[in-house]
Amino acid sequence: MTQPAANCPNCGALVHFRWSGAVQTTCEYCRSILVRRDVNLEKVGEVGDLPREASPIQIGTEGTYRNKAFQVVGRILYEYEEGGWNEWHIIFNDGVSGWLSDAQLEYAISFQSAPPEPLPPAGEIARARRFLWNGAWYEITSITRAHYRGVAGELPFEYWDKKDVLFADLRTADARFGTIDYSEPAPLLFLGEAVEFDDLKLRNLRPLEETTSAGRAAASALSCPSCGAPLTINAVGHTLSVVCSSCHSILDATDPNLQVLEKFEAKQLIQPLIPLGTRGKLYSADYEVIGFQVRTTDVEGLPDSWAEYLLFNPYKGFRYLTEYNGHWNYVQTVPANPERIQVGKKPGAKLMGRTYVLFDTELATTSYVLGEFPWRVHVGEKNGIKDFIAVPRILSAEITAQETVWSLGEYMTGAQVWQAFQLPGHPPPARGIFANQPAPFAGQASSMWRVCLNLLSVIVLLAIMFYAFASQDTVFQRQYGFAPRSAAEASFVTDTFEVKGHPSNVEISIHSDLNNNWAYFNLALINEATGQGYDFGREVSYYAGRDSDGAWSEGGRNDSVIVPSVAPGKYYLRVEPEMAKNAQSMLYTLEIKRSVPSAGLFWIAAALLLIPPILTTWRAASFEGKRWAQSDFSEAK
Repeated sequence: MTQPAANCPNCGALVHFRWSGAVQTTCEYCRSILVRRDVNLEKVGEVGDLPREASPIQIGTEGTYRNKAFQVVGRILYEYEEGGWNEWHIIFNDGVSGWLSDAQLEYAISFQSAPPEPLPPAGEIARARRFLWNGAWYEITSITRAHYRGVAGELPFEYWDKKDVLFADLRTADARFGTIDYSEPAPLLFLGEAVEFDDLKLRNLRPLEETTSAGRAAASALSCPSCGAPLTINAVGHTLSVVCSSCHSILDATDPNLQVLEKFEAKQLIQPLIPLGTRGKLYSADYEVIGFQVRTTDVEGLPDSWAEYLLFNPYKGFRYLTEYNGHWNYVQTVPANPERIQVGKKPGAKLMGRTYVLFDTELATTSYVLGEFPWRVHVGEKNGIKDFIAVPRILSAEITAQETVWSLGEYMTGAQVWQAFQLPGHPPPARGIFANQPAPFAGQASSMWRVCLNLLSVIVLLAIMFYAFASQDTVFQRQYGFAPRSAAEASFVTDTFEVKGHPSNVEISIHSDLNNNWAYFNLALINEATGQGYDFGREVSYYAGRDSDGAWSEGGRNDSVIVPSVAPGKYYLRVEPEMAKNAQSMLYTLEIKRSVPSAGLFWIAAALLLIPPILTTWRAASFEGKRWAQSDFSEAK
């Protein structure tokens, strides 16, 4: 389909419209800002000199959002003291107009929305103010006074005579995004969500001028104005501060003359474990180490430090590697405002369905810097930090006077980092236990319990089968009496009985009518042919009565014993009962069975099976105890 077109009223060049609903556009030839007046174009201004473009997105870039194709047709550029960002005007195939925000290579898509309630005037907005819109709580996370820098392409409204504009950015716990725009007399509301670069499936990206054949951003070669040492800026267009490694001057990377902002005295030179300029691959993306800083805390007079490495990819933006005592984390900022909750007695946070528990709160001081940074870095700067953990992840809130930035880290071993960046030698060994370090036995314990439960199920099944198929043949049963006051010989032998079949166990049971008395039986199972005997004794006692607490009893009238692996043959039992001399007479029955199922072996097997998972669980619990001993919730604190 032919695109609508008109002639520029300033230079006569043909101006093509990608979107028929455009209200404003710019002439690519004379840089005039043109506004539609009925069927005519009117020049209302000119586009000034714009800063060097660093975004991979350009007018004409195409992509997909929620299975709907879109094209970039326009752009508004803003700057503020901490950098700048683009608002790319996008048009979907169905004619819907939206915005793709690109702030230091962090992306969000939003649409102008009717406010569910009257929006507050600019003088009444404040950080942490919350709004319930469309069933979700939006919280103001930052307030930015930005400077309008310029426009390009097609816009759905006139936008060319702005200067300073106030914005309030809002986040939800599930990465939804909102902006209150105070550029008009009546504030405007834009709602959307954060998106990942890869998810947009962008095409026709701008060929980055600073891209080399090796596929990485080419650096700008400069010199330090303080000492003359060579400098390199890799994240051109994004870097705000660059640090001279020779004289430790912190320079303004946005100033063509690299104005010296400050100079810090280093007590000692620190060599990063990963040298600046090193390239590696993490989570299928290529990154280059461009910055390094050391941050220090002081708890009860005991200083402690960790290192942070700034990673850069010209499309995906910035990521971080943190290192403490050989423990590493891969970190990226979170485009959400986690929900604050209570987890038992500890404060917590909930992000994207996962619960994190507060581990510690500290005040961190930037004590050493090298390389370049996409923010105004200052040695001595202090920020509050709250760390929440859900092993192996750590959710951190960095709190400044202007905003709270959330980031999410995932634990890595030194070996993984060394492999990702192809570093020589071996990483320093990890010392101690880190906040989100996976317990070395936690996964083992779970798998061991699964295996143990499966084997216990097998044991139970075998026991059931053993009980079901055991013959339990009664080979002898007879009742006897014993009078302890009688002068007759107490010992006797039973009639002979036969144990048939294969070797098996034999159970001898005693069933008595004892009452408040005891009896002891000396027994011997004797093979009639060989004279081999099995000697053993059993005591039976039973007492019962009633007191103020009611009826009671202890002991039992019956007892049994199992003789293992008795060979087939004819046997008799030698019996010698004993009782107190003045005791009442008793009646008792002797019963002998062969091939009786015994639970003893099964219980022993079950106990042995339980030892490994119980021991591993105990070791994991011990690990957790040591972990939390370093937190704000340690019993020692």
